Amino acid sequence: MKKIALILAAWLALGNLQAQNPKWFKKAAKAQITIMTLDAQGNMLQSGSGFFIDEQGTALADFGLFKQAQKAKVVGADGKEYEVDAILGASSLYDLVKFRVKTEKKTPALTISSRLGATKEHVYVLPYPTKDDQTCLNDTLFNIQKFNGEFGYYTLGRHLDDKYLNSPVMDDEGEVLGMIQRKAKDAKATSYAISVAYGRSLATNSMSVGDDDLNAIGIRKALPAEENDARTFLFMMAARSDSATYGKYLDEYAAQFPESSDAYTQRADFYMAHANYAAAETDLEKAIDVAKQKDEAYYTLSKLMYELNLKPGYQLYKDWDLQKSLSYVREAYALNPLPLYIQQEGNILYALKEYDQACEKFLSLKETNMRSADIFRYAAQCKRMAGADTLQILALQDSAVACFTKPYMKDAAPALLERANTLLSLKRYREAVLDLNEYGHLMSNEVNAHFYYQREQAEMQCRMFQQAMDDIDRAIRMAPDEPLYHAERAVVLYRIGEPEEAIKAARRATELDPGYAEAYRLMGICQLAVQQREEGLASLRKAVELGDETAKSLLAEEGNTQTSASGSE
Repeated sequence: MKKIALILAAWLALGNLQAQNPKWFKKAAKAQITIMTLDAQGNMLQSGSGFFIDEQGTALADFGLFKQAQKAKVVGADGKEYEVDAILGASSLYDLVKFRVKTEKKTPALTISSRLGATKEHVYVLPYPTKDDQTCLNDTLFNIQKFNGEFGYYTLGRHLDDKYLNSPVMDDEGEVLGMIQRKAKDAKATSYAISVAYGRSLATNSMSVGDDDLNAIGIRKALPAEENDARTFLFMMAARSDSATYGKYLDEYAAQFPESSDAYTQRADFYMAHANYAAAETDLEKAIDVAKQKDEAYYTLSKLMYELNLKPGYQLYKDWDLQKSLSYVREAYALNPLPLYIQQEGNILYALKEYDQACEKFLSLKETNMRSADIFRYAAQCKRMAGADTLQILALQDSAVACFTKPYMKDAAPALLERANTLLSLKRYREAVLDLNEYGHLMSNEVNAHFYYQREQAEMQCRMFQQAMDDIDRAIRMAPDEPLYHAERAVVLYRIGEPEEAIKAARRATELDPGYAEAYRLMGICQLAVQQREEGLASLRKAVELGDETAKSLLAEEGNTQTSASGSE
């Protein structure tokens, strides 16, 4: 009888142990996962646990588990293995990471409670997936601190060892309230949990490209859920991602927003850049098909085709030429006659070398809301390419500059420089110097040595010798190894009556370029001017030897002068 009683007692004890697990336990346990994070070579960094929070493979774990990880794998309760596809959100402050696994089927998931929970409420802590004893732990919410207005940070009464990190905290109804977090150093009798609803709220956005927490994880970030955010995210990510990663983002964009024509035109642009024209063609057709504003879609296609044809080395695919681009923008204009489409037509006609037609298109915009300095600049360039009278070109450039008011801002700089160059060609040097001065002021930190050389040339024509000296010195400081600038400095010094210094400048030019004939000629002229006759003649002979015809004439004149002087004696 005593033996039977012991056996019954054992069965009763086992029955009480199993009774501790609520009826929803088995279903909830299926949502738990084991996680392994890896480096770039596939070596394991850390292992831990987490759980799915929806049937699309979204899960939560602690941030520390994923920090520095380049890859991650997940094993479900059924032994099925998943690859982590993307990080959906991260917070080092709250030690949380939200991620997504690759899966074609629904995943088991915990239901997130809509309640914050209540102080003194009874809860269950699910055992971690690899624990031999799969018994829920009974606990109590001793304290709830709210943060961010609606989420809870929970204090539990039971002390839990480190293996319970990321275990779900469930209410009596089998809905998850929190996730066990790392213990504070002084937490000897308590444990803590973070609101799972907060974890669910984590998400990428347009600025996530620069997010430090997300960038601390090497696994790619997920595309934001809002399309405007996704566009900005893609724009910023294009310069930071390798081609394969960026291609995945574009695929995700098309899958996430299948009714957006932008998704297909952006991916088509990517395919074009990689000469995958067949795939690009499919996406372009899809873009037109789903576009709500057909004119905008045709305009985008026109731009893509235009840029493709301007790309060096492009080999014509089917009928994808500039005429195709022109037909697309004319389709857009027929649907909606916007000035923007006229400008695009002008761009294409210019590329087709139809300069007069292009000029007409640009000038037709001057009575629209697109009137700007640029349309006059473009028209002036069309006139130049068509071989028009320089005064006609200058008149258009005057109109471009007139679109700005003094004091000029930086956006006026291109118009001023172009007019200055035209004025130089007309030998209207003083006017050119005024424009170059304005340009130099606006672009002071961006002008190069050539700019100062160009302005010095105009200043010399105006006999503005001090300004010319200052500018050629600036050019030399910026490009000290350019022999042309040292030779030009010799010219300026000679003109202001400093032939000895001019000799030094010319000699420096010949040192930098021993084959620079003109520099030898300049040095010879200066040497003769200071009565260094033998040196001067030697320099002129060297210039002649290097092919300088002017030096040959000077030698002949010098010889005649010497002969005349001898005859007089």
